[in-house]
Amino acid sequence: MKLTRIFTVALIAMALLSTSCNRGATPAVIVPGMEVTYSTIDGSWELIAWNGKALDEGTYCYIDFNRTEQRFEMWSNFGSMYADDRSGTFTIEKNEYGEFILSGIYDYGVGDWNDTYRVTMYTPGREMRWESTTTDDTYTYARIDAIPEL
Repeated sequence: MKLTRIFTVALIAMALLSTSCNRGATPAVIVPGMEVTYSTIDGSWELIAWNGKALDEGTYCYIDFNRTEQRFEMWSNFGSMYADDRSGTFTIEKNEYGEFILSGIYDYGVGDWNDTYRVTMYTPGREMRWESTTTDDTYTYARIDAIPEL
């Protein structure tokens, strides 16, 4: 009983010390059991990191998911100074390993997305990470209130 109490006090102290050192910082944390659903992904998102690195200044990618129609619209300027606007449909499925898999199809005969992605939600729906199912690429998106005027 005494050992359990000491262990509990030590854990609380470590938690308090680690949070006091990071005042002002809000680290992304995995929310155990937070499902990636049409509801939790609904809304506007900004790509903030690609393979763990921030995007180059002036480069952007925004995506807006509509849960009721299972549609998306995406704006990016990779390799161009002008926005590339694409739209289409998306699906979310849970695979046999319990992973949430996101895939999409572009409108106008452009075809499927380049890949499918394992998606993990962080910091109660404020951030999500996409991991390619075929490459080592990772993408980190942050929820935003609205897509900016482009």
